[in-house]
Amino acid sequence: MTSDTERALEIIEPMAKELNIEVSADDRLLYCNGHAIGISCNSTYATINEFLGYAFLRMCEREYRFKAGIAEATELNKEIRRYWVSQSTLEKLGLKEPNVKETNHDER
Repeated sequence: MTSDTERALEIIEPMAKELNIEVSADDRLLYCNGHAIGISCNSTYATINEFLGYAFLRMCEREYRFKAGIAEATELNKEIRRYWVSQSTLEKLGLKEPNVKETNHDER
């Protein structure tokens, strides 16, 4: 793991714990509740931004969609998820997501 990724995790982990989000990372991927987000060659700042995008979608997507309208929410969703890696892509690359307990994303 790069020093930037290690530093990002030091910053992210306390926030993730408070938000009930399981996080881990390796050289190329940040895992948030099992969602793989590409972070290859990312700076500390960029990795933290990817985490914050995940946290935003998890907590606020319905509220934003209600206020801004579906078109704007869809574009925002696409922008935030641009580096997220699908399960099928992980399998093609021979990567496995870490053991992450299932969480109810609707819990508050």
